[in-house]
Amino acid sequence: MATSVAPSFSLKRLMSIGKPFWVSPMKYHAFGLLTAMLVLLVAVNAANVYTSHIAGRFMTALQARNVSDFYWYLVYYCSIILLATPIVVYYQFLRTKLSLVWRRWLTQHLVSKYFANRAYYRLASNESIDNPDERMTQDVETFCNCAVGLFISLLDASIAVVSFTMVLLTISGPLTAVVLGYSLVGSLLTVWIGSKLVGYNCSRIKAEADLRYAIADVRRDVESIAFYSGEKRVKLHILKALVESIRNLEQIMILNRNLGFFTTSYNWLVGLIPAAVTAPFYFSGAMDFGDITQAGMAFGQIFGGLTLFISQFNGIASFAANIDRLGTFVDALDKEAKPAAGKTRTRKVDVVDSDGLQLTDVTVLTPKSDRVLVTGLNFELTPGTGLLIMGPSGSGKSSLLRAIAGLWSAGDGTIARPPLKECMFLPQKPHIAQSTLRDALSYPKARTNTTDAQLLATLKLLTLDHLPLMYGGLDTQQQWRDNLSPGEQQRLSFARVLLARPRYVFLDESTSALDEKNERLLYTLLASTGTTVLSVGHRSTLLEHHQQVLMLAGDGGWSIRSTKEVDAPASDTNG
Repeated sequence: MATSVAPSFSLKRLMSIGKPFWVSPMKYHAFGLLTAMLVLLVAVNAANVYTSHIAGRFMTALQARNVSDFYWYLVYYCSIILLATPIVVYYQFLRTKLSLVWRRWLTQHLVSKYFANRAYYRLASNESIDNPDERMTQDVETFCNCAVGLFISLLDASIAVVSFTMVLLTISGPLTAVVLGYSLVGSLLTVWIGSKLVGYNCSRIKAEADLRYAIADVRRDVESIAFYSGEKRVKLHILKALVESIRNLEQIMILNRNLGFFTTSYNWLVGLIPAAVTAPFYFSGAMDFGDITQAGMAFGQIFGGLTLFISQFNGIASFAANIDRLGTFVDALDKEAKPAAGKTRTRKVDVVDSDGLQLTDVTVLTPKSDRVLVTGLNFELTPGTGLLIMGPSGSGKSSLLRAIAGLWSAGDGTIARPPLKECMFLPQKPHIAQSTLRDALSYPKARTNTTDAQLLATLKLLTLDHLPLMYGGLDTQQQWRDNLSPGEQQRLSFARVLLARPRYVFLDESTSALDEKNERLLYTLLASTGTTVLSVGHRSTLLEHHQQVLMLAGDGGWSIRSTKEVDAPASDTNG
């Protein structure tokens, strides 16, 4: 059974999402759009008030069979409508424009914070922040549309209530009191009946995001699923996510049904109340027939304004859930941007810039500090040489690279390494986004001065010279992750190294998809550039390309020896 997630809506959270835009450099443009929109809003309400007055005179002329006044007010009424139409159209246009400007800025703002200080990497292990892609796209769009729409609707309703209350008071005091009391009672009953809707909407957003993710995950791993013949298991996972989503939607449907029992009859009575209250005055001759029409229009405008909460209850509930979901993401990003107040980590690996690579008394823990991977590690890598890290699976080989890169900091000791701009880290599965071949080779740099001849020569060195011929040259967009084999992807990542020529290269199983011949070729090319290499791997064939081996025991212990002595007892051990 799907359960609702209790929302933590607060004005503070709403401000944390919305305020940055209104104090940013875009504020002048935003306030300009808002001011123009408010001017048109006032004009629309003034047109509505005046139209109701003309409609009353029009109906009075009809009831009195006054032909000349009837046709006069008919032409007058049509003229007002024609004049008001562009005002209403531009008013709606500016509402959409403001929400689009806000959405573009807020998405850019969140994306920048997401990638600042590698927040995206740490949030990947934060179980409370699911589907950050949905939050920065769909949730931002929903927030901006709802924020602008509800604010303008609230302001519109306030202006309409004040304007038409003054009109209605001149026609019927009792009817004014009735609409005020009727609207208040309806709003209170709606809140009482639909109080759980906000929580259900929180669950709905998460359930639907999880369903989309489960389906999209198939596309990312089609080959692995096919090799495993895992279609049945994957299908069951998707159907389970679908069931959870439907169960939640059924809960919302049931609640909306209960709410509909009240709101349907409640809204239908609105058409009868004005006539029922004003009829005695009309029968006694104290009120014209046109006054009943004008009173009905005024009653409807006041009722609509005062019952905005009822008519927009589902939208408001969804907006509250949206604020909670987007707000938790903003809070998490803000937390990643600064250290937690009053909390200091007692165990932390310090990473400092240096000319070379040296680890001093380094102890590496898992991110939650629940397991020791390496204890008291000391070594210095001589520039121009190579170090190979080996050990059983789970002993901390890749984790040590994460610590050197500054991705993991739990532990002790000091890591001195060259600045990141002088280093390049090659994971086992390189990131190759949809791009041109030129951009794929220059990654992570956005631009490069490398000539076409240099790019083509590098591809030829790595036996990738067929790629420009197969995929339309260097400047055609391709989805390389789908087009290239794992071995081609690894060779392309080595091409990046040869073109960028970093001082230090860190390789994490970066030749695992290659045969020994291609592996030897890549390491030979690296050696010719004078690059200092630190590799993680299991293959014994890697030994010939390094001078030293760091053996990790898996229990925190380690040893360093020359590659020639890899099978001999360690001469420098710890743990």
